Amino acid sequence: MTNLPATLSTLKQEIGALTDKLAAARPDFIAECIDKLKAGGMMVPKTIAAAEFVREYTMALGGVPSYGLAVAVAKLKRGEYPDVKPDFMPLPAMLAAIARLETKTIRDDLARLREKEATLAEVAKPREKTSEEQKERIRQLHAQFKAAHAESKVGERFNPVPADMTPEQLEYWAQIQAIRDAPSITEEQHALRRKIASSMASAAQDDKQEAAE
Repeated sequence: MTNLPATLSTLKQEIGALTDKLAAARPDFIAECIDKLKAGGMMVPKTIAAAEFVREYTMALGGVPSYGLAVAVAKLKRGEYPDVKPDFMPLPAMLAAIARLETKTIRDDLARLREKEATLAEVAKPREKTSEEQKERIRQLHAQFKAAHAESKVGERFNPVPADMTPEQLEYWAQIQAIRDAPSITEEQHALRRKIASSMASAAQDDKQEAAE
């Protein structure tokens, strides 16, 4: 990614905007929404006393996102909920459930963006430099490989003794050794591994054919 800080900044803005939409509705906003339903001709359910209906709806909708409540009220006025009778307001608990359902997409998007932000933040972290202990371990392993290779009975023509590792190579393989395994491997990564294994097997077969010739 060419501009990681800018991407993270954009993600924070998008996350902030979605978080604002999930803010709980205030009592005055709830009362305003109930008035809109009444103004559209919907009556208070008969099972709720007229003197108590505002308090009952405020209690039920107190933790509901204001965005979801606004969308639910607009759809109720347009008759977009076939299971809700247009003559009466939904009961407080039902209206709360409808409003929460209207925010599901936002909650899903927010979770996805937060996961992406966490991943990019991890990528942006400065990596620790390879320790001298790791470098020394790589040197030892390489020396052991050279010694074992030199004792091989195979002719040097086909299997020359590897040269000493350069500092750049030493640093590279030390970093590779320090990388932790991922908790899970995707199918794409499996496919890449199979492709690499196939290429290595093909190269080994070519070497055998050249040696036979």
